[in-house]
Amino acid sequence: MKFPIILVSILIITPYALASTYLPVGDEAYNILHRLEAEGIIESGLLTTKPLSIKEIQRLIHEAERNSQDKDVFIQGLVKSLKERFRDEGRDISFIKPFDFFYTGYVYTDSDIQALNYNNDGDLYEKGSNVRVGFSSRAELGWLSFYINPELRYSEADTDAIMKRGYGVMSLLGLDLQIGKDSQWWGPGYHGAILLSNNAEPLTMVKLTNPNPVLLPWVFKYLGPFRFAVFVTRLEKDRKDIPEPYLWGMRLNFKPHPYLEIGLQRTALLGGRGRSEDLKTWWRSFTGKGENIAGVEAGDQRAGGDIKITLPFKLQPLQLYAEAASEDEAGGLPYKWAYLTGIYLPRIFNLERITLRCEYATTHVEGHPNVWYRHGIYTDGYTYKGKIIGHHMGTDSKDIFMELSYLIPERDGRVSISYDIEEHNLAGAVREKKDEVSLNVSFKLKKNIDLKVSYGYADIKNIANISGKDKKINQTMGLVYYTF
Repeated sequence: MKFPIILVSILIITPYALASTYLPVGDEAYNILHRLEAEGIIESGLLTTKPLSIKEIQRLIHEAERNSQDKDVFIQGLVKSLKERFRDEGRDISFIKPFDFFYTGYVYTDSDIQALNYNNDGDLYEKGSNVRVGFSSRAELGWLSFYINPELRYSEADTDAIMKRGYGVMSLLGLDLQIGKDSQWWGPGYHGAILLSNNAEPLTMVKLTNPNPVLLPWVFKYLGPFRFAVFVTRLEKDRKDIPEPYLWGMRLNFKPHPYLEIGLQRTALLGGRGRSEDLKTWWRSFTGKGENIAGVEAGDQRAGGDIKITLPFKLQPLQLYAEAASEDEAGGLPYKWAYLTGIYLPRIFNLERITLRCEYATTHVEGHPNVWYRHGIYTDGYTYKGKIIGHHMGTDSKDIFMELSYLIPERDGRVSISYDIEEHNLAGAVREKKDEVSLNVSFKLKKNIDLKVSYGYADIKNIANISGKDKKINQTMGLVYYTF
């Protein structure tokens, strides 16, 4: 088994790693990494905590290259496509790239309803034409690295210039201290994540993490490769409930076996204008004590865990995964659960280019309507600038998602068709329901030019849980990337 050798190499390399930027959540490269993991080619990666650092991705590419030497040409082609894209990232040298990539995109939608806009860093499209133009700059300067991604957003109503992402990283003793604006995705889900996803706008935060997995000392070494992430941020000041509350989160991620990955996570809201923010309040939030005690200012906590099992059978490899999280506690135990489960087939028997994924999630709690992502004090809920920080379906809902993809590694391409059913207000008599179909195509036009096009159609019944209020939505998108 190559696993112990990989772990030793992690321990040797990590303390001396230079600072690196991170691959944005939602990048197509993650799909290839997941495919290689499901085939048993990547064994030491902890892919349920994203984003990954570029240096960690480079390490995983080297691992995949070693483990794919006796595999078929198709798998080797996937590894080659990753290696080609990140070919300049493996050298421990300092550099400044004023322009890493440039992109321009066009979106046309025939409705202001945002039913087709989720898991896209909080971007909102207005009815009619929408244009997005942006670029990224990166610098890696020894133990410091920097990343910025300004973007110009145009619609028929207004024009805005924003900083979509922008952060600095200081690396020391195998740890990364990140300060700035970026998205995170916690959990094995593909279509959604219960506690933390890129559905909302990237958070401006302070985050501490180990970018490369390590082995813990003593008996904890049997947990296998280990990563953690801790962050804290302030939410927006124009909330209608409590302005500028703190949100913090912590995730522990480990892999006791090459084919078993486990995650544990918590997030909590506390403080805000006019509320206590002293050390005692932070300690109570961190320990979970004092949440339901009279006279003590309560916060808003959620906690959960997830598991992913890889079964790289030669005939039919597959991954099974599940996530569960509680919205409340009773008697010191988790309470009011939300669930997400999924299955991923990286290929269908010997049809290597075809992948299938099915996923189900629900935030419905029997006997407790509309409890998820809601709170009696933080009445704006678990949101940032109006968008759910966790799963886009929101409270008291269920979501069924299926996607069939066709891979074209020769062009770094993928064609996918997906079908999604969302149903809301499950505890009510009238339920909003959305049926969505989307077609997505991405491929490399030339060596430095990538093209993405998509079309989405949604049929919504009983909008806002109002009987008979229906709407059909069409949305078309085109995006061109140029890599320098």
